[in-house]
Amino acid sequence: MKLIINVALFYLLALIPVLMFPAIVSAGPEGSIETRLFNIGDSKSKLGSAQVGTTGVMIDGEYKTNHLIFSAGIERLTYSWKNPSTLPFSSGMSGDPWASFNVLKLGFAYEHYIDKQWEYTYYIETESSYEEQISRSYRSEAGIKFLYEPTKTWAYTLVLNLENTDAEGADVGYDIEIEWNGDTREGWSAKLQVSTQFPESMLSYHFTRSFTTSIFYLEGGTNLVRLSDTSPVPGFQGGYVEDQYTAFGILLDYEMKRNSNISLAIQTNSGREFTFLDKNGDNKTKYKFDNSSEISIQYSQEF
Repeated sequence: MKLIINVALFYLLALIPVLMFPAIVSAGPEGSIETRLFNIGDSKSKLGSAQVGTTGVMIDGEYKTNHLIFSAGIERLTYSWKNPSTLPFSSGMSGDPWASFNVLKLGFAYEHYIDKQWEYTYYIETESSYEEQISRSYRSEAGIKFLYEPTKTWAYTLVLNLENTDAEGADVGYDIEIEWNGDTREGWSAKLQVSTQFPESMLSYHFTRSFTTSIFYLEGGTNLVRLSDTSPVPGFQGGYVEDQYTAFGILLDYEMKRNSNISLAIQTNSGREFTFLDKNGDNKTKYKFDNSSEISIQYSQEF
């Protein structure tokens, strides 16, 4: 019941910009919605015999009108445990450390075209990731993005941002992205992104205008999630956990009629770590898990 109430409140907040700017919204708007389902196979703890698998559903929407972009999203991650009493962070814990996490997201952006080659975008994003209590579960980010397209083949993007979390405070970051043949529907295209967090890359081949296959290397998992005040994990009641890994895989994408896409991704996740922080954002502790496989399917619709 609590999740249903939170979801309803979330979507009500997402509608506020539309209600505040009715004249703007009516001026030729466009948008999209994406739904992604995924399943991560069992990953064994480096210490002990415990294993964990993860399933999830993610729904993201975007609404664009003139130079304004509104976005909203919701995620639900469910964890299944085997032999949780042998987890290295259990210390006599009985039962599972947690069952599910919830993520609510809202965003706003303003884009401006300087000329045919230059564009910049201001954006603000906020996110709440929590097990049960929403308080002290917030992450916010504000930044500016510069896009430079000197030719139809190459595009360069620089993002400067300021991120703030309840657990770790404020931090300044950057992203640099290079894209080659990003708008092509035939032959090869590629993308490389380097940031203060993790380098990501994708190489794609477009067999037809509708069918594309890609090889990717990226970071997966969660941002910091606020644990329950009654969490059974010793020393981290009301604290935070981050579940992260690197992913290498293949993506198959098919563009259907009526501006819709369906894609299937199969990947191997490596270097998985659960990082814990206490409720004051201190005492960072990491625990490693073995590699696992993941499969996901995504459907997107533009309107």
